[in-house]
Amino acid sequence: MVKYFNRFLQLKLHHILFWIVYYIGWVQVYKGFYEDINDLLLVTLVYAIAHAGMYYFTQYLLIPRFFRKKKIAAFVFSFLVLLLVSVVFMFFAIRLILGKEMMANFGENPFPILAMFGFSNIFMTAVLLSIKALIDNYRNQRIEEKKEKERLETELQYLRAQVNPHFLFNTINSVYVLIKQDPEKASDTLIKLSDLLRSQLYDFGEEKISIEQELNYLGNYIELERLRKGNKLSFELEKDPELSGFKIAPLMLMPFLENCFKHVSSYNGQNNAIRVKLTKEKDLFRAQFYNTKEEIPENPGLIPGGIGLKNVRRRLELLYPNAYTLDIKDLPDSFEVTLTLTIDEP
Repeated sequence: MVKYFNRFLQLKLHHILFWIVYYIGWVQVYKGFYEDINDLLLVTLVYAIAHAGMYYFTQYLLIPRFFRKKKIAAFVFSFLVLLLVSVVFMFFAIRLILGKEMMANFGENPFPILAMFGFSNIFMTAVLLSIKALIDNYRNQRIEEKKEKERLETELQYLRAQVNPHFLFNTINSVYVLIKQDPEKASDTLIKLSDLLRSQLYDFGEEKISIEQELNYLGNYIELERLRKGNKLSFELEKDPELSGFKIAPLMLMPFLENCFKHVSSYNGQNNAIRVKLTKEKDLFRAQFYNTKEEIPENPGLIPGGIGLKNVRRRLELLYPNAYTLDIKDLPDSFEVTLTLTIDEP
């Protein structure tokens, strides 16, 4: 009992405010039925006490102890006992308040009165429990959404600080070779790598960044990957002149670009191509990624860079709810992704 008493003590002030409003509301509803204001106030108080008792005992005692544990028979029996106690309480309390006037209005047979009290208790308890369930469901959804967003933000923080070791090793190795062949190009490459690392660690701390920052990051990454791939790769980047003046979630495009470079074909004597097209039309931003690929079965639904396709979709759903489309075409010799975002223009 001490545990349940402590639980009641944890109830917040809004419960008290609710019952005050509840009481005043029913007083206003029934004020035309009573000649004596004291009778009105006392009878309404009895109703409020009975309804509150039914609700709190059901919500915080019967539901956790029986209903949630699938003990339906015990729950129904306990609820009926609680209902009987509440009805009997109301009968004698209101009879004490109204005296003979109560029996004069309903007759000597108490069953119609008891039935009315029982219906009142069941109806109001059901209404209050439904409201509580709706509030809890909404609250739980918000909590789950917050947890999911925090989890994805943690993952994003990890991605910001992460550089694929294989990519980093090959880039440094390419720079090492360039130092002897083309020192100026090697210096430019190191600057691009430095900018890439700086952006991952420091520049992407906001929920959304300017499209210019995202494109600059993509550009550095593309140059480094082209250096690694050499002349075997045909790369095309088409950018709309209108790509400016709006913001986008950081690293939203990177998984798709990484996917292109990781899975692009490496045929000898055949075309190995990557094409990226970025356009903007009014409030729609569209990014298209295309790469040729070899006909080798791969793990479906996986986008490299430590983030799966399922996670990319979840991040899109959180950051762009009902404001994105993601179209994927996985053909035997090519892979194409089209991402469309509804953006907020300044």
